[in-house]
Amino acid sequence: MLNHAVLVHGYWTEFLYFCRAKFAVLVVDGIRMSFFNNFIAN
Repeated sequence: MLNHAVLVHGYWTEFLYFCRAKFAVLVVDGIRMSFFNNFIAN
């Protein structure tokens, strides 16, 4: 039972890290794209 809980916790932690990484990449891409769009517009 304890072993199963540790496994689930490990998967959950990895899933959260993955989501945070994806979110960070999206935010950076959004900032970069808006920067380029403003640069081109000017």
